[in-house]
Amino acid sequence: METSAEKYRALQLASLNAMRSCTCMLLTNSSNYKVHGTGVFIQIQDHYFLVSAAHVFDRYRDLFIFLSKDYEIIKPGGTTFYNNAVNREKDGIDVAVLKLDDYCVPHILRRYNFLQAEDLAINHIFKDGECYTFLGYPTTKSKVIYKTDIFDSTTFFYFTSPANNEEYSRADRNPAVNVITSYNKKLAYNSKNNTFGTGPDLHGISGCGLWYTDPLHLTEGTIKPALTAIMTDWPIKNRRVIIGTRIDVITGIIRKHLDVDFPESKIVRVH
Repeated sequence: METSAEKYRALQLASLNAMRSCTCMLLTNSSNYKVHGTGVFIQIQDHYFLVSAAHVFDRYRDLFIFLSKDYEIIKPGGTTFYNNAVNREKDGIDVAVLKLDDYCVPHILRRYNFLQAEDLAINHIFKDGECYTFLGYPTTKSKVIYKTDIFDSTTFFYFTSPANNEEYSRADRNPAVNVITSYNKKLAYNSKNNTFGTGPDLHGISGCGLWYTDPLHLTEGTIKPALTAIMTDWPIKNRRVIIGTRIDVITGIIRKHLDVDFPESKIVRVH
């Protein structure tokens, strides 16, 4: 008989496909594909967005997205809103929002889903325990197979828990803006054989989502992970954590630039 913990882990695993469906690789170098970052698609009213890390979008003109398994690609076009930090290494926000143009949207919808407003965890209070999953495309897990023209790529996911208050102080981060979660590279979950082993370096995962799986969904039979943050930083000084920016900041950026009827965060306000 399954324990409650085993049932919850099964729910998290069942939620992965929903996360993948709105997560994309952001690549450069169309002759020898290279993953530069990860992005998440969001829809608010009639507006369609691609959200990622600002340092990924610093190479915006070089980026493209796969539209099919036959390597059909598209360069995402539109209007970009993001923090123009003087020094990206000291950018505590590091998120960018691309409002996709009318040409891109129908092509992207052929392959990807867009998160809806109710999928965004505004005003989320982070819980203790491994209730969270980050999922993206590390560079080392995406490459052209040797002596072929086949590009082999897979998402990497990790079940994680929020850091304590001392970690925010050490990293000089504000919990109203940022979230810090754990990453133990030696204890990455392998769903193929239900074991734990060594995980990848997280280069390329910048711009991926941090998702909350609500334990109440166990009794409701619901598979509906909620996006809480965009993960942007795997600190050189502490490889046991990964840092992101709350989804409240992203929706605040959108509210600042566009006339949308969307709840304002009670945690942080974007000026």
